[in-house]
Amino acid sequence: MVNPGLPYQVIAFILYVLFIYLRLAIKHDSRFIKKNIGSFIILRNLEKEYKPYLIKYFRFYNALEAKKKILFEKRVQKFIDMKEFIPRGGIKEITTEMKIMVAASAIQLTFGYPTVYFRHFWRILIYPGNYYSSITHKYHKGEVNVRGIIVLSWKSFMEGFMDPDDGQNLGFHEMAHALRLINIVQNKEYDFYDREMMDKFEEEAHNETIKILNAPVGTSFFREYSVTNTDEFFSVAVENFFERPEEFRKYNNKLYSLLASILKTDPAELYSASEASKMVS
Repeated sequence: MVNPGLPYQVIAFILYVLFIYLRLAIKHDSRFIKKNIGSFIILRNLEKEYKPYLIKYFRFYNALEAKKKILFEKRVQKFIDMKEFIPRGGIKEITTEMKIMVAASAIQLTFGYPTVYFRHFWRILIYPGNYYSSITHKYHKGEVNVRGIIVLSWKSFMEGFMDPDDGQNLGFHEMAHALRLINIVQNKEYDFYDREMMDKFEEEAHNETIKILNAPVGTSFFREYSVTNTDEFFSVAVENFFERPEEFRKYNNKLYSLLASILKTDPAELYSASEASKMVS
């Protein structure tokens, strides 16, 4: 005997109710798409107004070969499509520059992980300058918290790109915090990097911290803020890894190599190969 299952009228009614629910959810809260459907957004070509900023500010992108540049662009566009950018503190609207600069900073850190888009962090709040945090009750330049929010001071963020060789970049710094957090918080991108490799990095970071504490102020390769805790050392190391990788590698090759293994990319080699190809051409 054939079981007819649910009458088609019931199935049609269920589908209709689901359709109405989705329409209302999307209409009244655009965050619904960003939070629940964003992870299924496909790669698409970068919108043309974004590309000049990549060329102007991102040495890493410029050093990539043609095919990888296209992949970088598409991943940046997907990051933008997945996130909700929110103006705060007097900023009237989120600009094209804000979106591309934040997105490219994130993708540069995760370029070695093709499926990682900081999915846990789907809201990005941008203030014009330093802002007061209701969590720490202090003024900050940037902040990453477990609720899925990244907060940035736009002034401080852009200052990090004005001098691309000083080893200080708020965008890379905060994205490094986000990277560590999404690896330990239960989410769709949980536990994606090699924890054993991170343990080795932290062991070497501890040795470096002792050196910094014993050195005269201002003489260390890493700025003093790096000794605050393990998370801050990692973020400061990431800043230097991308902004002055050649110097970092010469200073402490072991620490540099561990970070290259964790991020699955090597900017010193990338920049060197790019410069060599320019000389040949």
